[in-house]
Amino acid sequence: MLADIKNFIKYKYLKYGYLLLAIPIFFLVKYYYLNDPEVAKGEGLFPRCPFHSITGLHCPGCGSQRATHDLLHLRIGEALMHNIVIVIIAILLLSKLYAYITKRYNQKYYYNLSHKPYFTYAIVVVVFLYWILRNIPAYPFTELAP
Repeated sequence: MLADIKNFIKYKYLKYGYLLLAIPIFFLVKYYYLNDPEVAKGEGLFPRCPFHSITGLHCPGCGSQRATHDLLHLRIGEALMHNIVIVIIAILLLSKLYAYITKRYNQKYYYNLSHKPYFTYAIVVVVFLYWILRNIPAYPFTELAP
């Protein structure tokens, strides 16, 4: 009987636990939608990048807060100028969400490229290349800086 109760609690937690995760995400998205990180200049929930403050170089995440704010306001061009990697990651996350919903509720087969082992390696390589290229002080690469 105790095992049945544990299985019931475990099943319900796994089934509805994602809804509990949605609550703080909702408030964080709302905060990013209502407040502009470019105006805040490192105040509030918008901290300055410690890597950039110490080294003067741009990390792969520099400009991601401004890009997130721009994406929430559907300003795709400005988001791409602030941080192109965040836009790509947002697209990947939306495709993963679509794959999950399709598999869970429609019982359709959806080929998900992100479940392949080389996909993770490719993302890591892209992020490191982006990190290196955005710090090269030559013309085409200076466009990658936020």
